Amino acid sequence: MYKGFIYEWTNRSTGQKYIGSHIGHEDDRYLGSGVEFLKDLKLFGTLNYDRKILEYIKDESLVSEVEEKWLQSVDAKNNSVYLNKSNHACGSRVIKKESGVRPMCNTCNVHPRSIAYHRNEKVYYRSDCPECTRKKKKIKKIVVPRWKSVGYKKKTACDKCGFRARFLSQLLVFHIDGNLNNPDMRNLRTICLNCAEVVKKTDVTWRRGDLEPDQSPVI
Repeated sequence: MYKGFIYEWTNRSTGQKYIGSHIGHEDDRYLGSGVEFLKDLKLFGTLNYDRKILEYIKDESLVSEVEEKWLQSVDAKNNSVYLNKSNHACGSRVIKKESGVRPMCNTCNVHPRSIAYHRNEKVYYRSDCPECTRKKKKIKKIVVPRWKSVGYKKKTACDKCGFRARFLSQLLVFHIDGNLNNPDMRNLRTICLNCAEVVKKTDVTWRRGDLEPDQSPVI
């Protein structure tokens, strides 16, 4: 089992690179510690960077030595492509857990929780494992529009132009005063998709009644 690794980040927009080392696992979300690299990362964002593992290391004591080998091989200090300011290792960061056992998922209690972030050499975990997190994201919350919860039903024809719809999906319900919490029947209109576009550009107070979830109780 390896103890650490040497990595290389590449900015896809500028082509600039950064070489560093880390003692820990490649999936523990450690990014790097170089000052210029972190500035660039903040400017462009992590999604604009690609990481490549240059070498895995089994002996923890050799991590810095191997890092320097890679830095010197590209002369990172004098190479404008690299954001490193030295050809010497600055010391890889060691992530220490508060305990040797990762807490179990609150949902399934079978798999360990996902790592959220690291701070001050401590590991902070999410409440669920990766699998349960993915499952929760797939579950779509069913939201009942306020107009539907009070018994209003879409008409079969548009209240503005008279278009008769073949499918209810061709019609939308709008609140005339723009207040989604006002489901008074006199405040509701059924309009077709074509008129909905016209409404958005003219009657600015009208708002579509099923765009936002309504958590308030029905009165």
